[in-house]
Amino acid sequence: MGEWAKPNNFSAVFRLTSSKYADSFVDTGSIKFNTPQSWIDYSKKYGDGRGDGFEGTLAFCNILDIERIFELTQKYESSCILNPNTRPLLKKISGGRLFLKDKRSLELPCFCVYIMKNSLFPCPDSAGKHRVTADIPASYFRDFSDNSLPEDIDKLSLEDQPALIFISDFDEFKNRLHKALGQLGLEDTEILIGNVSYFDFEAYGSNGWMDFGQKYPKELLVKNIRFAEQSEARVIIKTSKNDVIERLYSAPIELGCMKDIAQVHKGYLHEGMRVEMTVEIYEE
Repeated sequence: MGEWAKPNNFSAVFRLTSSKYADSFVDTGSIKFNTPQSWIDYSKKYGDGRGDGFEGTLAFCNILDIERIFELTQKYESSCILNPNTRPLLKKISGGRLFLKDKRSLELPCFCVYIMKNSLFPCPDSAGKHRVTADIPASYFRDFSDNSLPEDIDKLSLEDQPALIFISDFDEFKNRLHKALGQLGLEDTEILIGNVSYFDFEAYGSNGWMDFGQKYPKELLVKNIRFAEQSEARVIIKTSKNDVIERLYSAPIELGCMKDIAQVHKGYLHEGMRVEMTVEIYEE
């Protein structure tokens, strides 16, 4: 079996939502931004899945590791003007650990999609055209439906039942997104789009610690490996313009008709989904 030259590149993008929002996306390009804090709150109420209590983690350590707590707090909370990592810290205790987060990051508008990276597909070991397949796991669909049973989904109104949006041209989606956000007053430098990286928070045991060392607000692109099957890319609005933030909080924005670059599959894919693609491999 061969190896992809760029395993983290992706060729397919999906967004799981409800049927009514999927229709609005295709018809008008309607998207709604949420905040990491809203996903933390959701986790408290419904458990991890759609929500994640660890959103925005800069670093964590055991609550009895006084030396490490001092070191991490000094790193991120130092008032020294020469320290580029200075953060308005939020300190939370969970499961015997102290988590450090940046209050600002948790309130930034964000929008998430599922990306099918090249690494999810087997890489052919010979040149030419090949048919390759990969699976989107059942956990992805179940997480975003709070692990509902199919019979529970069937009881929902049709507009509230799950639907999967497939975006066939993500570059064009980004172009339209930048244009719409620019009309609200944002600069391109205030629109951060990146792939989420996943780390095993339990790798060093309950007494272990981790410092992800991210510059604001890129800690929002760090998540626990428990969520790796969600394979996220995120749009993060890194701005201090309160009027724009309030506008994104208040209602969806519209990017324009998406029928040329998006399709919708309606239904609860609680057993997962298989994706087939044709790729052409070239010899070096």
